[in-house]
Amino acid sequence: MTRKFLIWLGIAILVGLISGNLLYKQYEKEQNINEDYNSYLLQLGIFNTKEEALSKVANITDYMMIQQGNKYYVYLGISTKKDNAKKVASVFLDEDIDVSIKKTVINNVEFMSNLEQFDILLDSASTKEDIMSINEVILSSYEEMVLDN
Repeated sequence: MTRKFLIWLGIAILVGLISGNLLYKQYEKEQNINEDYNSYLLQLGIFNTKEEALSKVANITDYMMIQQGNKYYVYLGISTKKDNAKKVASVFLDEDIDVSIKKTVINNVEFMSNLEQFDILLDSASTKEDIMSINEVILSSYEEMVLDN
């Protein structure tokens, strides 16, 4: 009886090790995906009313406004690279528009793939017009691919 018990105990331990290993690998894979989807939002501000937010963006042509609960979040740009976010933020700062850079995770694979391509363009952009043109496309792409779904 002791031998049978030890065999079953060994099988139970082996099954436990295998399932624990599989679960750990799945968890690690999900963590790596989240790290890959890190991005940086250029936030203009958080507002209590839509009117307040709209008055703040009255002179800005490209922005996105997201309502979460009873707050309105206004963003002026997105990038996967902090350096590119700083580059776009400096263009706004030159126009006396103060933005903050917020790290976030975007879980839309298709958009993130596009954003990485736009970031390659932003890396090489040097003029204000080029930077703002790329930023405009990024914002409209985000609205189309992420917010409208």
